[in-house]
Amino acid sequence: MGTFGYVAPEYANTGLLNEKSDVYSFGVLLLEGITGRDPVDYGRPTNEVNLVDWLKMMVGSRRSEEVVDPNIEVKPSTRALKRALLTALRCVDPDSEKRPKMSQVVRMLESEEYPLPREDRRHRRRNQGGSAEIESQREFSDTDRSEIQSSREESAV
Repeated sequence: MGTFGYVAPEYANTGLLNEKSDVYSFGVLLLEGITGRDPVDYGRPTNEVNLVDWLKMMVGSRRSEEVVDPNIEVKPSTRALKRALLTALRCVDPDSEKRPKMSQVVRMLESEEYPLPREDRRHRRRNQGGSAEIESQREFSDTDRSEIQSSREESAV
């Protein structure tokens, strides 16, 4: 509890930990397993000291493949790596309300459909309406629902 590098950002403001704080810590642990790096390493260049910030920069620069621990015996498939990274990044979202519940994290890590292939995502956005929309929303978390709503609003403009 409160270990530097694993603690959620809101802990600094409130001093309180909750389920979403645990999700954040799990996300850091997942990133550690993928990269083989400590959450905070002052022996690295300034922009690489914080694991979460470095990883966000690498993924944002489309350099995901470069974050994998070079000492890992069996390299993950691109799809498995992407699934693990996207799940971990959802867990370490600075906004605790946007973090998934642990049950959702488990489903994301176990699912072969997460992340959705690009063509599936486009197809779902175009074809959402009526009962199909209600059924598809059951599959998504509250965060995903807001993203769907945002995409609808953008396409309506």
